[in-house]
Amino acid sequence: MNVVSRVFLVCVVLTSCALQQSPRKRTIAAPTLSCDEANRLAYRTVTTLGYSIVSLQVATPSQPGYILARKEGAKDGKVTITCSGGGATVEPEKTGLPIPSLVGATEQPGEFPQIFVQTFNILRSTQEIAAKREPEKGLLMTITRLNGFESQLELGADLPATGILPVKVVISNNTPRPYGLEASKVFLQSAAGARVAPMAPPPAGQGKALQEELTLQPGQTVTGYLFYPAGEYTSARTMLIDKETEEREGFSVQF
Repeated sequence: MNVVSRVFLVCVVLTSCALQQSPRKRTIAAPTLSCDEANRLAYRTVTTLGYSIVSLQVATPSQPGYILARKEGAKDGKVTITCSGGGATVEPEKTGLPIPSLVGATEQPGEFPQIFVQTFNILRSTQEIAAKREPEKGLLMTITRLNGFESQLELGADLPATGILPVKVVISNNTPRPYGLEASKVFLQSAAGARVAPMAPPPAGQGKALQEELTLQPGQTVTGYLFYPAGEYTSARTMLIDKETEEREGFSVQF
């Protein structure tokens, strides 16, 4: 074999190796995260990066889950979430790869797996820091409308697809006095100006619906869900009642 033939053979071998090269797998081991937390944080990471969710399967201890994401001008991404007794494992990868070239399928800087891992870790660290902070004083209430994917994550079913709008309510009483709430008086304001009261919880909401009459003791936080007919809403309004003085404090949340 002459020198030219040997060089050609080496080039063929190197090219073959490059063609078969697969991207380095990025894996996030999260032993302190529950399955629910891993699902939510993976979803939040994808949306924070500006990707749209194409499809979603919620991970459970008995079944891996995934998120398929798409963004204009970027390759599609997929995130696989696996849960076990030892926490959760999250694996991002890019999909829709082009035909391998001489440089193979190696990951380029700024591609989905890399930026997903970076953003996931930042968001997780931010959550952990926030959890250690002293709570903000006073009465705090957040009311969040859930889309179909968020409904699957929170309630296990796509309720908007069935004509039901699920709303997540979180109330923190960081005062020295007990406060009460009547869930039936958490009204949504429709785009047409109508005041809409919550409806009876669907089967997927049983056990997670906000209690009709509840009292929040000092230092207590309550999370629950309310359900409304699907539609366009601009705001939510309700009142919390000081259980000692019967004074009412109004809350309004703009969507």
